[in-house]
Amino acid sequence: MNIFLSIVVGIMSFGAVPNNESVNNADAINRAIEQCSSRGGGVVTVPAGVFTTGTVYMKSGVTVRLERGAMLKGTTCLDDYISLKTTDDLSMYESGRGTVNYNSATDPQWSKAMIMAVGISNAGIEGEGCIDGADVRNPLGEEHMRGPHTILMAGCRNMRFTGFSVKHSANYAFLGYKVDKSVFSNLYIEGGWDGIHIRGGRDLKIVRCEMHTGDDAIAGGYWQNMLINKCVLNSSCNGVRMIMPSVGLEISDCDIYGPGKCEHITSHRTRSEAAINLEPGGWGKAPGRMDRIVIKRNRVREVLTPLCVTLSDDNTCGRIVIEDMVARGITRMAMSVKSWGNAPTEKVVMRRCDLEFDGIDDPNLPAWFEGRSTSEWPVFPCWGMYFRNVGLVDINNVTLRLKGADYRVPYMCHNVGEIKKKETQILSFLFKGWVAGGTRTHDIQNHNLTL
Repeated sequence: MNIFLSIVVGIMSFGAVPNNESVNNADAINRAIEQCSSRGGGVVTVPAGVFTTGTVYMKSGVTVRLERGAMLKGTTCLDDYISLKTTDDLSMYESGRGTVNYNSATDPQWSKAMIMAVGISNAGIEGEGCIDGADVRNPLGEEHMRGPHTILMAGCRNMRFTGFSVKHSANYAFLGYKVDKSVFSNLYIEGGWDGIHIRGGRDLKIVRCEMHTGDDAIAGGYWQNMLINKCVLNSSCNGVRMIMPSVGLEISDCDIYGPGKCEHITSHRTRSEAAINLEPGGWGKAPGRMDRIVIKRNRVREVLTPLCVTLSDDNTCGRIVIEDMVARGITRMAMSVKSWGNAPTEKVVMRRCDLEFDGIDDPNLPAWFEGRSTSEWPVFPCWGMYFRNVGLVDINNVTLRLKGADYRVPYMCHNVGEIKKKETQILSFLFKGWVAGGTRTHDIQNHNLTL
């Protein structure tokens, strides 16, 4: 949009009243957006001040600009929020059926939102201001407590969100269904449950965003060509959690760490789970193929595991590449690529990774796994890397470090067709307390194990 050819409309001209929580400014804001849209599109400005509002509808060709010091703040009245209405069939994106986490786009409680965008294009929100979800609780919502999402999109394309903050979301900061060719950049998200959660989308970019969320920072799935780049992800759950298979996912140059700054509102924990958790089918049936997954130049610290990939029997996986990952303070779980049934992953490539794990100092742990079903495993029978049902594991210049004591082996492969190695493909271990040949060893440096 050429700003010099577009109109600029201020919400104050339509009767918006700042700094008065008893006033619902939704009507004034919506009239400003509607007029801007009817005149061919442009910019709707929100000046400094706190503007309390219920549901606001975005329109094609209209950008909402939050000036410095501006805040759109959700009302505390649930009746002021509207549920999603769309003719698109979004049933394939349901998850959690049969649990308190069941959610569906047709559920009028789940689909309430403070800012709604349905079937629009070439629109967005920008500026240095803030959107505050006001931590509204809904006893009829998910888990009998989650309120409206802050921003909900369905069937949108060419959307742009940049520069502003989202705080105190009553559920997700962003929820998107079937969102294409859109960019989320330079956003700061704090509090609530998920940060940016997209179910169905292509050609998406999440870049230079910082998130401190109670639940997953970035989540969703059925992505085609998704880039997550140069983000800071701090979560009391997962940094990135993909629950539906995707093709063409790149996660690069990110800092992912725990514990969470914002506690998980349901459980009150702050412990971080996986830095990256790719588990299609993890919250209900999600059939399809996962492929072209690239994870590179990420820095990870103080999480349960740096990477967890788990396929359901409805999935297959092509190629996963992990390069230049540095992880420290991995608290419990080996990095893993696996399926517990028969779902295959064709190829896993690891290059130039340096992963450090906290050990579990329990000499009885290795024997515990004997005769136990995988469904009973609290951890893996190895401390560093675990592969299961993979056609080819190709590893080059990977270092596993153990901080403390552990009696398990460093890595393990179950039903792996081939482990490829060249002259330089050596796993180097720096560890204390690993049992070698039945004898506990101490202070062993630079132990090289060729595959």
